[in-house]
Amino acid sequence: MPVPESAGALAQTPSGASEPAGSRLRVVRCALAIVGALPWCIPPARSRLPLGELGAALDRLFVAMCHRMPERSLALEGVLMPLCSRCAGIFAGVAAGAAIARPRLAMTAWRPILIALSALMVVDVATQDLGLRPVWHATRLASGLAFGYAAAAAFLTQVARRPG
Repeated sequence: MPVPESAGALAQTPSGASEPAGSRLRVVRCALAIVGALPWCIPPARSRLPLGELGAALDRLFVAMCHRMPERSLALEGVLMPLCSRCAGIFAGVAAGAAIARPRLAMTAWRPILIALSALMVVDVATQDLGLRPVWHATRLASGLAFGYAAAAAFLTQVARRPG
């Protein structure tokens, strides 16, 4: 039986000890919010603080995730983001989805939403890469944000529904 998410409710652990209900969900939400915000925090930090090799190492965390083409990436405070604008949108969407985590739909409802948002990103990629339009950071951010939000909200809905 799922544990209620209310902050005051207590759940019994297998050892018989009590722990706040939903604490696992709160930890997952917090982790997703931090990970989602990280690429947005690195450029301002690198522009304001003497991070040196630490800043470069933080930037390298994202090398395997994205092509990082400068013309497809945003600059914050004069420093390129460690991800392209679409991937940055996905990360921002994950942070927003973790913070809001609504609506709480069944996975059968989330699947077509995630498929539609994935298709929207494919259309955005195709129209840009086929030369039908120039690089538009707004559409790259928006399509990534929508997908990242839905993915995080769907994931968190499943975490919330899983028993302790």
